[in-house]
Amino acid sequence: MLLAASVYTTQNERLRARWKLEGGLPPVPGQKVHTSLTTGTAQPSAEQTKVPLTWLKEEYRFLPNENLGPTMDAASDYSGTFVVYDWDTRNIIWQSDWGNVLGNPAGYCFADGFIYMNDFEAGNIFRIGIEPEPGKLLQRISNPYFNDLHSLERTSRGLLAACCGTDLVVEVDLKGNVLWEWWAAEHGYSLTPSGEERQSGRGGEHRNRYYHTRYQATHVNCATVRDFAPGKERYILCLLFHQGKLLQIDRSLPPEKQEGEVILEGLARPHSLEKIPGGWIFCNSLSKELVLLDDNLKVTGNIVYDGGWIQDCTRLPNGNVVLNDVDNTVLVEFAPPNWEIVNRTNYPNSWRMGELVVVPTEHEQAFLKAQVPALAR
Repeated sequence: MLLAASVYTTQNERLRARWKLEGGLPPVPGQKVHTSLTTGTAQPSAEQTKVPLTWLKEEYRFLPNENLGPTMDAASDYSGTFVVYDWDTRNIIWQSDWGNVLGNPAGYCFADGFIYMNDFEAGNIFRIGIEPEPGKLLQRISNPYFNDLHSLERTSRGLLAACCGTDLVVEVDLKGNVLWEWWAAEHGYSLTPSGEERQSGRGGEHRNRYYHTRYQATHVNCATVRDFAPGKERYILCLLFHQGKLLQIDRSLPPEKQEGEVILEGLARPHSLEKIPGGWIFCNSLSKELVLLDDNLKVTGNIVYDGGWIQDCTRLPNGNVVLNDVDNTVLVEFAPPNWEIVNRTNYPNSWRMGELVVVPTEHEQAFLKAQVPALAR
């Protein structure tokens, strides 16, 4: 079995230094993880208040979608990578080499015989080849609304993305045209942790701006279709990081009435909602737990983990669950029914790893054939 992982950056200390300068995150109820980044203050220090809430990315270049890029003219200080593990041996067998064309891999999915992947810093989605050799960048999909892209899913019509920077959940077609959009500021979520009133970004250009986390009203980091059956993609589930909520949006309602139903609240910086057999699983990131839901979105249990910030989790084909602890740079595997830890796999301390996805069996051979011997250790 192969397990893929995006790595936001291979220069984690630089990213941490930037977040620390911005003031970290104020504590929330239920929080059990306490670091200099996760326990900031409601009022930043005098030095931190000098940091602007938003600024222009002067190195950004606007290119037609048919041009692969790079759209970030200068090499990023925070460039990342994408890796594939042989999970039986816990060895990395394949690693990307995209440079700053796809500089900061984030959310991704396997679909249509390709990988669709977000570049969160540059505001692009890429279609990437797998056969006969994985990793070839084939298409760049972009839209002015894209900013700080996190989760990504293939829908029957296109792609569903969570845009943290613009507090937006958006569905686009495979050319980047908007099919559906949900702006948090238009539905009662407009106050940022910095105390600013955030306006809807509808109609604006956002790819060339930076909005740090204190200037994001929700930091909506995960969006997924509740039912992928053809013609039934009515409900969208999304996680609101700042509010600690799981929200369900009914797309059959008129746009102005799509406020969303609160399914769960009181969460501590949630991430990574994933459909699993019989229900759902997600990371209650700062409460040291994974939460299990049934198909009706009712809590059925949790997986307790005494570690750090849980960025992502995924269910393996054998029923085990793997989480990504970014504070301790380790992948931790649990086995049912008692959810005991059966494996810990460390990765480089300089990495800020993001999303985990099991590679579909039909693509395993392509990665195995293309593996770099030097990486198999």
